Amino acid sequence: MRTSAIVAGVWAVLAVYVAAAEAQVALVVDGQPQAVVVLPAEPAELERQAADELVEHVRLISGATLPVVGADAVGRQLGIFLGGAADAALDAGTRAAGDNPSSFTARVTPRRIDVRGLADEGTLFGIYELLEQLGVRWYMPGDLGRVVPKTGTLRLKTQTTVQAPSFDLRVLQHLTVGDWPRRVRLGGAQRPTGSHGIPPFTGRSGQQIFDRHPEFFALIGDQRQFRQICASNPGAVALAVEAVRARVQPTAEKVYLGMGPNDGGGYCECDNCRRLDGGVFDPVYGEIAVTGRYIWFFNQVLAALDKDYPKLHLVWYVYARHMMPPPPSLKPDPRIVAVFAPITLDRIRGMDNPMSPDRHILRWIIDRWNQLELNESYYRGYYNNLACPQFPISQVDRIRRETPAFRQQGINVMRVEVIRQSWASNAISLYLATRMMWNVNTDADALLDEFYAKFYGPAREPMKQYHEALDAAFRDTPYFTGSSYVYFPIFTHQPRREQMRAMLADAQQRTTSGDEEQPYAERVRIARAGFDRMELFLDLIEARNQHDYRTAHEKMQAYYRLTDELVGYVLEGSGRNLQSLVHRDERSENQGSYFNRFFERAVSSGHQRTVETGELVAGLPDEWDFLLDPNGLGELGGWQRPGTLGGNWQRLKTTSRSWSDQGLHYYKGAAWYRTTAEIPERFRGRKVYLWFGGVDNVATVWVNGQLLGTSREPGEGLPGVPGSFRPFDVDATAALRFGPDESNTVTVRVVNDRLSELGTGGITAPVMFWSPR
Repeated sequence: MRTSAIVAGVWAVLAVYVAAAEAQVALVVDGQPQAVVVLPAEPAELERQAADELVEHVRLISGATLPVVGADAVGRQLGIFLGGAADAALDAGTRAAGDNPSSFTARVTPRRIDVRGLADEGTLFGIYELLEQLGVRWYMPGDLGRVVPKTGTLRLKTQTTVQAPSFDLRVLQHLTVGDWPRRVRLGGAQRPTGSHGIPPFTGRSGQQIFDRHPEFFALIGDQRQFRQICASNPGAVALAVEAVRARVQPTAEKVYLGMGPNDGGGYCECDNCRRLDGGVFDPVYGEIAVTGRYIWFFNQVLAALDKDYPKLHLVWYVYARHMMPPPPSLKPDPRIVAVFAPITLDRIRGMDNPMSPDRHILRWIIDRWNQLELNESYYRGYYNNLACPQFPISQVDRIRRETPAFRQQGINVMRVEVIRQSWASNAISLYLATRMMWNVNTDADALLDEFYAKFYGPAREPMKQYHEALDAAFRDTPYFTGSSYVYFPIFTHQPRREQMRAMLADAQQRTTSGDEEQPYAERVRIARAGFDRMELFLDLIEARNQHDYRTAHEKMQAYYRLTDELVGYVLEGSGRNLQSLVHRDERSENQGSYFNRFFERAVSSGHQRTVETGELVAGLPDEWDFLLDPNGLGELGGWQRPGTLGGNWQRLKTTSRSWSDQGLHYYKGAAWYRTTAEIPERFRGRKVYLWFGGVDNVATVWVNGQLLGTSREPGEGLPGVPGSFRPFDVDATAALRFGPDESNTVTVRVVNDRLSELGTGGITAPVMFWSPR
């Protein structure tokens, strides 16, 4: 890694103002244009866009329309020369700051203004810089996110401003269309930033190869399977080399190709692949890392192509079971690009946060890969807690601290995932992220203060308190479970929830004085709507956990109504390019929504059993006796027996806390639960079922020592469930004892043998006895 060059060189925005601070140049005076916009004879698309953006925003600010002309029609007017029409001599100074297509120089003198990028994108970004100097901001997509001052006179300081981005490429994945990404200067030197799959072994071509050469694919057990490649097979290397030659003509220029394992498991178990892995243990997954085999494979591909593609770089994800560095015996070719994608390392907090020892592991991983002296490394992380239905979250502390740290560690590309991001909840984090990606030396405090003032106007104080309270809630707590489980300990029965609601109410009160306040009122309203949606979720979970499925179902319907309202609130775009307050995939009817995947099934199933077709017999508690069984001794030890049982069982919550939030971290293996229940006498002679709202991954169930079945095969003709977080029943009738003097021992063994979501495991939803009417 190029650490010394990074420290010594220019790796942040360079801005130089060379004229006296008092000197200014007028663009508009009293609503009358004083300048013209000058384009080259054949402007490129982004040069035309730069002119359009300047004209549009000057008109919004002042009411004046700047004419757009060619260089031969400027006359004695002040010309704003863009791109190819600007002074080409500016390029040398721009390149001194950074040789990136986003880099630009904006020179303002009393006689003319020149805005010129090293590429058309740089020219566009130069115009955005001048518009920002005039007070324009784009805090989120659409008109609601745009802040435009109102004045009849516009002046720019005389200056020569040179800017180059801190990172070569800046991407918020899934936020790449519409005007907003470019207005906040996302973009740069485009290239692949990783890949799930190795051509030609994927899709239809891969199936055809598998039919002819199954030996090129993973050996799992005693069968070759069409999942991953057998990376140690020289024939697979040869086909990968042929695929590169078919895609790219020989070239001495630098070229990037994404290449890597398919997402998910199914890695080859053959002796040769395992030998290449070198026995490197991954403590996060608790398994041997598979990094070595892929480094060997990439080394072979690059060596075979070296003569015709001397600057070919293979870009792959340092991710999942190939996150650990390779064994010392394997030296990676420096043209392998490591793309850090820490999906299993706390997606909420930063590397230096003491609340997150897990995230500190990422710093160690990056440092270890840096020791291998690769030419480049990228960050491909997450600015959302994956599988969460988009509730309020703040990652301000993480972004402001971690982004400069990544640059100091030599990372030169930021491509961060924001799947199903909510603009009702997280606009401030995303805006800060774009500014820090552009300039890691951004004064975050000043930027945030400006955001509160410009975006919320008269509500700036309570909204600042709200956002800071939200940031502290995630920054200063040790919880990091994926999906929405992290919201249980952070907000349930916590004073901060009531305090934050009061802050939002205060903000709403301050923005209801008149029509001129409507943009501020609407911005506060959508923040409140995001918070209300979270509260409905927490209320329905609390009712569910108390076995009040009628109330939980009513809260869920209210949650759906509000969610659909926010999904329908369009900020910008249409179709697949649409940006709404809540992502369209979270709409109520979409069974693939994160809410429906993790939480709807238990509420609907519980409601159907206790309200629609049956009644609650006995709700089992949140806390059970609990004991880990990493060696599988439980059944031999008779842990399923009824009555009192020794063995130092601990108390563990099931419905209100995840495994990781109770100190079990990423435990993989077997664990046992025990509790007791009393079954009222009136249910004697009736069918009684034991219902589980969900487990992660597979449960085996006993009542009073009698085996009833498993979540996958519950017996008695009942349907099993194929995966985690799904309700299931077992018939407990024959095993039960009835009446007030009888106690029933419920024992559950859960085997959590794979990562379903970060930090989950065991019993994940309520458990109850119920009886059909």
